[in-house]
Order: sequence, then structure tokens, then C-alpha cells
Amino acid sequence: MLQDKDIKSVGELKKYFSDSEKMVDYLIHQLEFFQFKSVYNLLNGIKKRGYGVSGVFSIFVILPFLRHASIHALFKSGSRGLANGGKDVYYRFKNREDIPWRNLLMRFVTRFLRIVSSKGSEVEEGKRCLILDDSLLPKRGRRIEKVSRLWDHVTHRSLPGLRLLLMCYYDGKSTIPVDFSLHREKGKNKKMPYGLKKKHLKEQYKKDRSKDSEGYQRASEADESKSIMAVKMLKRAFRFLEVNYVLMDSWFTSERMIECVRGSKKNIHLIGMMRMSKALYEYDGWYYDAQSLLRYLKRTKKLTRCRKINSAYIMVDVFYKDYPIRLYFSRFGKRGKWHLILSTDRALSYVKMMELYQIRWTIEVAFKEGKQYLNLGACQSNDFDAQIADTTITMIQYILLTLKKRFDDYETRGEVFRDVGEQMCERRLHLRLWDLLVLIMKAIVETFDINIDDIDLAIFKIINQNKFKGILECVSLKRHPLLT
Repeated sequence: MLQDKDIKSVGELKKYFSDSEKMVDYLIHQLEFFQFKSVYNLLNGIKKRGYGVSGVFSIFVILPFLRHASIHALFKSGSRGLANGGKDVYYRFKNREDIPWRNLLMRFVTRFLRIVSSKGSEVEEGKRCLILDDSLLPKRGRRIEKVSRLWDHVTHRSLPGLRLLLMCYYDGKSTIPVDFSLHREKGKNKKMPYGLKKKHLKEQYKKDRSKDSEGYQRASEADESKSIMAVKMLKRAFRFLEVNYVLMDSWFTSERMIECVRGSKKNIHLIGMMRMSKALYEYDGWYYDAQSLLRYLKRTKKLTRCRKINSAYIMVDVFYKDYPIRLYFSRFGKRGKWHLILSTDRALSYVKMMELYQIRWTIEVAFKEGKQYLNLGACQSNDFDAQIADTTITMIQYILLTLKKRFDDYETRGEVFRDVGEQMCERRLHLRLWDLLVLIMKAIVETFDINIDDIDLAIFKIINQNKFKGILECVSLKRHPLLT
């Protein structure tokens, strides 16, 4: 039978290919955009016993590239050997209230910008923008913490879910998520607050959190208004990001936003869509709402046509709440509806303003790609901390895909996703074939009482004589340090 040292030799070979930490390291090495180990320092020290937090976090980051939608799917598949411990390790990790997810995401953003800068990626100056928008994350259960019924502008019906308020950063070439918050809406029906019956509200999951914890703060944000949270996000971002413009749609554009943007010590401007509402603008000493001002300008100003954008527009400088701004009334087609865009930068021409405002569409692309490829909003955990964790991990995955796309010249993130997934599947096949080979070798040694050194010598002879070259390449034996 095998001696102790011989058992150890076979175990070391098998452990090299099956050990989860080394396998994760291999996957991270294969994906060049996983160069973020320095940000894991934030996680160190949170958990002093059991499995390391950074190792568990790494599994969540690579999970969609393994073609698995959840930890449950991972453990049911042949890839469960990648994971440390059981499923509960990962569920407890997402439910922790003490992990500073917002700080972790910001570190990834900072690391992304540092890598881009170090590689000398050229971007057009003056186009660094922060973009604000929201999207519905549908949920299947009423018992999920903080869930309310929300209006879906896509399907035009009310659905249970959480509202994601997202802020993205455009550095002149790429758009990445920077900060977010999850919200519920109380609604106007006092008999059914949050769109739910009172008995259903009582059945919702509830959790006692320490008031000093990150989880308590994020749960409190769910009942804050989105406009207040947007202002807080902008103030945090202004501290560490170089920004020229803040872009937003008509829902967010307001006096509060203008005050936040123009009140910063940096020279930052706001460009936002405005509703043709009753808000008053001061022009030539008189106050007009949007409709009245447009009628007056049609009589006194000549309508300008822009062939580049195929539109007609009227541009005018006014004051809004004592702030000097420029208004752009534009219409596409002869019978098109008039739209109003506001800019605090009075030096912008109509074409330049439209070029900048069109950047806002990149956040819509981020929503679509996050939901399509990275399962954004797919988490159905009752714990609100798990919802925050899952959304943050999706944002980090998006940053990694963006980095790889930027330097590998892929056309879409879908191409990156499929390429990475194929690499993962191929490597998992190598792992399984190696495990099978090790089991066969062990069975031969134990059955026929053969010395393990003789088998090692035979393998070296096969390699040196280039026999069974295809099999060796298939199981990647030649890459192993002990066989080269």
C-alpha cells in the first residue's frame, strides 16, 4: 500500500488543481482586469474566524462568469469545488451589516481610474461627467425587507420591487457606476402605504441593526427621498472625482440640484432636461413660465435650424431662482414636441450642449447590460443587507468588464462576458480531467501496490518522448511546475 509520504505527494498534486484559493487565484490571473487586490484591505479584519472575507467575496465576483445565477446554482453544479465551506458561508456574508459596501465600491472606482491613468488612455478633456438616473428592480416576494409597489414606466403597471438610484461617472471614454441607493415609495394612499395592505407590511422581514453599522445607514436611506440622496451622492463624488458636468433628466433637475452643483468649490456645471411646467424664469425683468416664454421667443427671435442634429431650436439666457442659466428650446421635425434643456454653463452652444447631454444615455445602457448579463436586481433575499451586497457586487463586476473592454477593444460587454465565460468553462473541464486522472493513478497504486515514484518516472518519460501529447495538453499537465 501507499506510504505516508506517497499519499502526501498525490495529495499535493491534487490540491494544486482543486484547492479553491489557488483556483480563484488562477481565474483572477486569467482575467487581467481583476487587478484589485489592494482594495481587499478594506475587508480584512471584519471576520477574524472561519473563512476569509476576501476569498468569499472573490467567488461572488466571478460567479456570473461561471454561468451560474446564484450560489445555490454553483453548489448544485460541478464547480462547487471552487467555493470554501458550505452555502451558509456565502449567505451569511451577504447578510452582514458591518461590511462598508459603499466605501468598497468607491475604492474600485479609484483603482479603475488609476489603472486607466497609468496606461495613458487618451480621453477628450472637458467631458468628465456625473450622471444620475433611477430604475426599477422587480422583486417576487412581498416579505422582502423594504419592498413596496412601484410604477414601472416600461410595462406601465405597478410591480413589487425596489427603486435603484444610480450615479455613474463618465471619464471621457467609459461609464462606470460610482454610488447608489435603494428606495421604496410610500405613495398617496394612506390606507395602503407603500402599495401594500397593513397585514402584508407586518409580514415583511425585519432586522435589528446597530445604529453605528453600515447596514443601518443603508436601510435608513430607503425612506429618504431620491433628490436628497442624489445631493448626498454628488457631494461625496466631488471630493475624489474630477468632474466638469452633472447630467440628469427632468425628474432630478431642480433648484436643489443647481445649488448643490454650483455651490461646490469646483467649477462644475449642470445640464438637465426640464419639464414645460409652471416654474418661473426671469427674462428682461419679466417672469415667464416655460410655455409663455416659448411663445414670446417665437415672436421676438428667429428659429435656428441645426442640420447636424436635424432639429430646430431657440437659445436664451435667463435667471432661475437667482441662478444665471441658459435655456434651449428644441424640436425634432416640423410637428415635433418642444423640449426644454437647462444648462448652468452659458458658454455652451446648442450643438455642444446636445453632445454632452447625449452622454446621459450611457447610464441607460448600464442598466440594460447590468440586468442582461450580471443579474442586476435578481437577488430575492428577504434581508435588505443582502440586497445592498448583491447590487454592489454587480456594480464591481460592471467596472471589471468595462476595464477589460477598454483595453481589449471589444465591441460590447456582451462579447467580454461570453469570452470570459468560455475561458471559465474550458478551465473547469481541465480541472475535472485532472481530478479523474489523479483518481485513476491512486486506484492503480492502491490496487497493484505500485510505488508512486515509478509512476512519476513513467510520466516524465512520456513527456520527454512527446507521447500522448494531446492528452497532456488537454489536462494542462505540462503547465504544472512539478512536471516541467
